[in-house]
Amino acid sequence: MTDSDTSKNGSDTATPDLDPPRRRRLSAIWLIPIVAAAIALYLGWVTLSEKGPEITITMRTAEGLEPGKTQIRYKAIVFGTVKSIALAPDGSHVIVTADMTKQAEPLMREGTLFWVVRPRLSASSGISGLSTIISGVYIEFDPGKAGTTADTFAGLELPPVIPTDAPGTEFSLKTTQIGSISAGSPIFHRGLEVGQVLGYDSSNLADGITIRAFVRDPYDKEVRTSTNFWNASGVSLTTGPQGFRLQLDSIQALLAGGIAFDTPIDMPSNERAPPKATFTLYRDQASADEAKYTVRLRYLVYFDSSVGGLVPGSNVEWHGLKIGQVVNVSLQYDVGKNAPRAPVLIEIEPQRIQLVGADGPINPETVLKSLVAKGLRAEIKTSNYLTGQSVVSLDIDPKAGPAELGTGDTYPVIPTSPNQFDSALRSVNDILDRISKLPLDKLVIQANDTMKSFQDLAAGPEIKESLRSLAAALTSARELIDKAKTDLAPAMQRLQPVLDTAQQSMKRINSTLGSFDQGYGGSSAFKRDLTRLMSQVDDAVRSIRVLTDYMQQHPESLIRGKTRGSN
Repeated sequence: MTDSDTSKNGSDTATPDLDPPRRRRLSAIWLIPIVAAAIALYLGWVTLSEKGPEITITMRTAEGLEPGKTQIRYKAIVFGTVKSIALAPDGSHVIVTADMTKQAEPLMREGTLFWVVRPRLSASSGISGLSTIISGVYIEFDPGKAGTTADTFAGLELPPVIPTDAPGTEFSLKTTQIGSISAGSPIFHRGLEVGQVLGYDSSNLADGITIRAFVRDPYDKEVRTSTNFWNASGVSLTTGPQGFRLQLDSIQALLAGGIAFDTPIDMPSNERAPPKATFTLYRDQASADEAKYTVRLRYLVYFDSSVGGLVPGSNVEWHGLKIGQVVNVSLQYDVGKNAPRAPVLIEIEPQRIQLVGADGPINPETVLKSLVAKGLRAEIKTSNYLTGQSVVSLDIDPKAGPAELGTGDTYPVIPTSPNQFDSALRSVNDILDRISKLPLDKLVIQANDTMKSFQDLAAGPEIKESLRSLAAALTSARELIDKAKTDLAPAMQRLQPVLDTAQQSMKRINSTLGSFDQGYGGSSAFKRDLTRLMSQVDDAVRSIRVLTDYMQQHPESLIRGKTRGSN
């Protein structure tokens, strides 16, 4: 090996490469997908953390609902969205699946109500849901009371009448006829709307209809065990002895039906009705007011005269006051008597009559037997001549003979007395029959003939000539009377002083008689004769005065004589 080679190799060995190897650096472009992944993970975590339960709602129809758009709200806050809509296997309804938020999870429990909010018009609540015309329909829900969590619900066709958390009490009302009452109908107490009808159950009509009534707090405290409920729907027009009676609780009750309640004044009760308590719903307020009369005694009354105007519900009165009502009116034909009769079944309510002076309880039937023995009789009387309504009146007939309370096949029988109006009407009919039997045609013909004869006589020349002669005689008499007035006036003037002088003489004579009375005594014969003479003189003077007055007033009597009408 040469030096040059050694030098060359040595130089290669002695001078090694001292630069370190380069490291690979992460490019900045990789930051973009990393940040995106982090955001996606965060959003996913947020979504999963906020995701609530998935629920299923069954509804009759999916009208207006759209998956992904239709919202589910509670108190105007969105708590979910409709996810999908499917038809049930049997095709009877639709199944709506919705995704709810985490906040809605504690609200999804048994008793939660769902319904679709859309424009509606009803008599009870008016127009509702108008906002959905712009925003579209949505599903509203009302959380039920605290209970078990649920995820399957049955949707309502109509919104609930009241919120589930509304303070108040629910009661049950039993009736046989519901009328125009429906869900949402108002409930009134003394003119105030205090509740609403929640609905009714008519599944078993044999047991009647059960109405669910809700009364808000604090008015639910006014419902007592003795409270009466009645149907206040529409207009009630009744006629009775007082005439026509129109009752209208409110315009709202007229349109949507309604119920009213109150506690009778004479039946106060401090016992508050418990929740779900059952009451009877009466036909009207009058029926409710009469519900306090629980004792009813039935009797039969047979009338031979007309029972027109007497119908079931007519009053039974005693001394003009109602003590019961008519239950039934029928018609029978008595073959033995060959005459019809009308059996009337009545109810007497003895609780309407206050007992005074009783030492203890009295049997009403015993009292009625005693009254019948004293002359108590039943009679039909017209209570309203405008409407023709009649009542059964019980009164003591002083002319009635002895009688007893009859024993019928089913009910006791109260004796009757003849209808005074019918008796008077029969008398009038008898008179009219007699008048109708008169030969009126012949009498009219004779009267016409007589009048014609008088007319012919009056138009004859004899009557005219007699009238002319009478007129001439009257003229002559008038002239003679005027002349007599002129001639008699001086004589009448001279006669008046004479009468005055005679009167003064009588006074002096009376004074003289007093002196004679003292001298001869009041029982002397002379005194009696003189008294008789003075009396005759006094009568003569009085006659002259009367004649003078009469002649001054009727000077024509010198010719005609005194007439009957002259005084």
